[in-house]
This record gives sequence, C-alpha cells and structure tokens, in this order.
Amino acid sequence: MADDPVISSPKTSNIKTSDIMTSNIEPLAREMAERICRRSGMAEAAIPRWVDLHWPCAAAMLEAGVMDEGGEWVEHRDVRLGMEAYRDRLSRAK
Repeated sequence: MADDPVISSPKTSNIKTSDIMTSNIEPLAREMAERICRRSGMAEAAIPRWVDLHWPCAAAMLEAGVMDEGGEWVEHRDVRLGMEAYRDRLSRAK
C-alpha cells in the first residue's frame, strides 16, 4: 500500500485512504450479504455468522462492479473480476 495517499490532518496523519474505503464499505457489504441470505431463504439464526464470513467477498464484488448494492449480479460483467478483487482484498488483510 505504499502508493496509497495519506490523509493529512492532525488527528488522521497516519490513516491511508484505502483504510477509510475499507471501513466505509463494510456496512454496505454486510447489508448486501444479509439481502443475499434472506433472498435465498436462509434461516434468520444462520445469517449473522454467514455475513461475518462473507462480507469481504461482497465488498470485493461491489468494488469490482460485478454486483450492485442490492447484492444482484450486474449484467454483462465478468465475475472473474470480482474473484480477483476478492483475492486482492484477502492478500491485503494479511
């Protein structure tokens, strides 16, 4: 992440923009994952765990433009772009 610009203010001098983007997309990705679960008929009790495990994938798919905010596939988009974004997201987390 050496290329990430850093926000400069007294309180956020060491926060990278990629960190902010990640924190901002998490709630949206969690909502997407919940919608996917409910749409598929998953038991309510199972949804929180599934969301905890899969929200990073939903975030990557959204960032890659292969899923919309409702958790629906975007027509004529290559899902492989989303999988690549997910792999990148996982490698950044290490």
